[in-house]
Amino acid sequence: MAQRTSQNSLRNVALTASKAYRTKPGVTVPEWDGAQVTLREPSGDAWVKFREIVNPQIPEGEEPPILTESQKFLRNKEADVVLFIDVLLDENGERVFGADDQAQVSEIYGPVHARLLAQALGLGMSQEEAGKP
Repeated sequence: MAQRTSQNSLRNVALTASKAYRTKPGVTVPEWDGAQVTLREPSGDAWVKFREIVNPQIPEGEEPPILTESQKFLRNKEADVVLFIDVLLDENGERVFGADDQAQVSEIYGPVHARLLAQALGLGMSQEEAGKP
């Protein structure tokens, strides 16, 4: 049976930043000397930045630039780095990186980072869950 929560307590819980996202604590990263991290689903702000990178606004009447495969890769990596910075938390639930770290993270972003991001993305609502009443 579900525990009853007072209105004041419910308000406090609902306004707690750490409870606003699904998280996956205790993720071991063997490549990082067995470090333990917490992953969370991306924030709305991170998704907006991601979309701005992947689909930049083109002034009316202009054609979107044709990107080489290399340019597409770098664009997509930059967008992924924005999400990665948003989802990687330490064991205490604090963000490891800030927006100022984006260039540095982008330089070393690799498969380990991408796997962690994929796990964090998996915490988000699936299409099936979105359609359930």
